[in-house]
Amino acid sequence: MTDLPLAPPDPGHAFLDLGERLRLRGQLEAALSVALAGAGRYPSLAAAHDLVGRIRADQGDDDGARSAWIGALECDQGAVGALKGLAFLAFRRQDLAEAERRLEAAALEAPRDTTILAALDRVRASQPAFREEPIQFDDPDAGILLFDAEGLRLAGGVGGAAADAADIAAAAGLGLVREADRTVRLLDLGECRHILVEGSRARLVAAPVAPHGGVLLHRPVTAPAGRVVAMAERAVAAARRWLEEAR
Repeated sequence: MTDLPLAPPDPGHAFLDLGERLRLRGQLEAALSVALAGAGRYPSLAAAHDLVGRIRADQGDDDGARSAWIGALECDQGAVGALKGLAFLAFRRQDLAEAERRLEAAALEAPRDTTILAALDRVRASQPAFREEPIQFDDPDAGILLFDAEGLRLAGGVGGAAADAADIAAAAGLGLVREADRTVRLLDLGECRHILVEGSRARLVAAPVAPHGGVLLHRPVTAPAGRVVAMAERAVAAARRWLEEAR
């Protein structure tokens, strides 16, 4: 996970190429000297801190590598190399939840990078089997809300919130679904299946249940995005059955 080459550097950042070539040759002390000098000269360059992290990891200095990769993310929150590096360290210490979270973030930044997807599959395969949460529209605290085509709440809630807050969430959910559907049609991307919203405290998925409205799924930010989306897809199927039975 740390042996992938860096992206081609800018002409003014030739130290990145030199440091990486030294690292790949196993000349770690020389590589580190080059990388640290470059990071000192360009402290806001995420790639410089990423290179330091790679070298530190090769030296077995996990704390130093983590510090460097955190520094890279402070320069650029979407630094893919740093996200992959932190995932590598988390996997090595068997913190599979953090490894999955870091790789998911990296996959969002580089969705066509097959090495990230392969690493994500490996991390997920290493985790204990998990029990799927039940889809409960009759429990307002379950964090699953069903709304109609007018944005009115039909069942469920957003998790412990008052009814009026759930009503507001239903209207917001309809707005999300409509805007996502409009964007997908304008870009000719096919059918809109869902929209994932990631906030600092929670993850939301809004999904249409055509032509009857949609569902809004609310989960904590620590919940893996892939599982949240998978649960939303099950909620859509359950919503269709619920609506058929309610007719």
